[in-house]
Amino acid sequence: MEGSIPRPEHPRPDRYREDWINLNGVWGFRFDDYLLGEDEKWYLDPESYIDRKILVPYPPESELSGIRDPSPHRCAWYYRIFELPSRSGRVLLHFGAVDYETKVWFNSVELGTHIGGFSPFYYEITKLVEDQNILVVRARDEMLDQPCGKQDPNPWPRGTKYTRVIGIWQTVWIEYVGETFIEEFYLTPLLSEQKVRIEAVINGEYHDLELEIVISFTGFEIAKKTIGVTSPRICLDVDIEYLRPWSPEEPNLYYVELALLRGNEVVDKVTGYFGMREVGVSNREITLNGRPYYLIMALDQRYYPKGVYTAPTDEDLRRDVEYAKRLGLNGIRCHQKPADPRFLYWCDKIGLLVWEEMGDWGMSLRQENFEPFWNEWRTIVLRDYNHPSIIAWVPFNERAPKTEKEKNFIVEIYRRTKRLDPTRLVVDNSGYYHTETDIVDIHDYTTWKGVEGFKAKWRRVREVGDLSPLEEHVKVMANGFKYENQPIVISEFGGWGIKKYKPIIKRPPCYYGRILEDEYEFINKYRDVVLAIAEESTICGFCYTQLYDIEGEVNGYLTYDRKWKVVPSEIFRIHERVKKIVSKRL
Repeated sequence: MEGSIPRPEHPRPDRYREDWINLNGVWGFRFDDYLLGEDEKWYLDPESYIDRKILVPYPPESELSGIRDPSPHRCAWYYRIFELPSRSGRVLLHFGAVDYETKVWFNSVELGTHIGGFSPFYYEITKLVEDQNILVVRARDEMLDQPCGKQDPNPWPRGTKYTRVIGIWQTVWIEYVGETFIEEFYLTPLLSEQKVRIEAVINGEYHDLELEIVISFTGFEIAKKTIGVTSPRICLDVDIEYLRPWSPEEPNLYYVELALLRGNEVVDKVTGYFGMREVGVSNREITLNGRPYYLIMALDQRYYPKGVYTAPTDEDLRRDVEYAKRLGLNGIRCHQKPADPRFLYWCDKIGLLVWEEMGDWGMSLRQENFEPFWNEWRTIVLRDYNHPSIIAWVPFNERAPKTEKEKNFIVEIYRRTKRLDPTRLVVDNSGYYHTETDIVDIHDYTTWKGVEGFKAKWRRVREVGDLSPLEEHVKVMANGFKYENQPIVISEFGGWGIKKYKPIIKRPPCYYGRILEDEYEFINKYRDVVLAIAEESTICGFCYTQLYDIEGEVNGYLTYDRKWKVVPSEIFRIHERVKKIVSKRL
């Protein structure tokens, strides 16, 4: 496992600083199923207790980690000894994501505890840095009543549940910042006004500082603005006279540099980017940049054969986006696992819309879970706010709330998400049992039987003027809530298997409907169903299940190791026909 640093790229190109150190690589490691570590104070002498090696950031269940142990473990310990160069300013220790309850010690000092397996966190370590430093991390994950996503608590998963993970699964890094620094910044495109709204959060003494903002496009400066810092939170609008909207067809990106200045001295500097695009709803259609936009998507669950939760390389992330584009897709639905920010970066650059979904499965809708869930979900929304590719937030998937308290849980998360980010659409509960929502999306796997029943069902919807004909399959709206003419998207359908493709685990293959004979039968069926969906004027988009196979599921366009099961150009041509059909009515 010795050698070059795994995942060496900067983990957050949307908020990049030049002065940083990647801590990925070989760490000490040990499972702690009897929870002995804290009582025995392993954090004081990790070398005496933590006696194995692991390659961070790959979870211990994965082949790339060097551990490759998929059996359930309650707790895992990590440590690393490293030197840090001396710098002026402050030093921050960042974790991209650690599953699930994380406690951190730096040079034997406890820094704190973080709850949540998908969200980032950091600690300031400026006053604790020594010539040689010892970082110890304890990750506890018993998969109790908590957001787990598609992780299976069993050691050998099957069907629509996959290998569980514990511990570090995204990059760990050190960041050097100024004595006063830009802690966060949020970029909101105001396309119709030809402006971008910039909100910066300042940490530290700011009274004698200015904030300078420089915006560029394809290497040339198009805007520059400097203002005095009068509060720890600054909000200003910058005109974008050189306007190039962002879309999947033309993913134009503007780069922005934010610098804190004291006279001619640069106190702190961070760079990011944004796309000028607006998302909305009009006449039961989803709109992008003021025009109706038909969604052609696939489900994407962000699993990898050798890395499980973690992509082996940044190239793997980029490749998946490119595969989606080769299929003629204009979007993906990140399902039950918020995406790695590097994946969103490639969606931004290459041009692919994203519905980002929280991994809420595994958590009950008890009131005790509300604030912990909201805190994690809020952190994810804010982390990914600047990505133009994201057009919808999805906090829940396929919930069937039975009580008023459970429905209120979903409604309040929807409302808080909408207040936090009013610029995007929010799907309250993907699939069915909708409450308050901007999109009514429906999971419909009945099309494996053929399209005539599908067409008849939607004819009845138009005839009666509501969604009651769909109730034979799913309950679209939760009791007490009515359909209010929101856009309708078939956000899951298909899931078909092809006979010769087998799962990589020793379990029965998981797919929907009758197994198909070969890729030619798949293409014929896909064409039949997709064109029927496109011809239904009530529907404004669809999402096929799924982009690639995962473990026991064999229903992707690609195998789990990303080999084509169907000719992508054939799928692309079908999607071009969809666009022609839809363009006649939009």
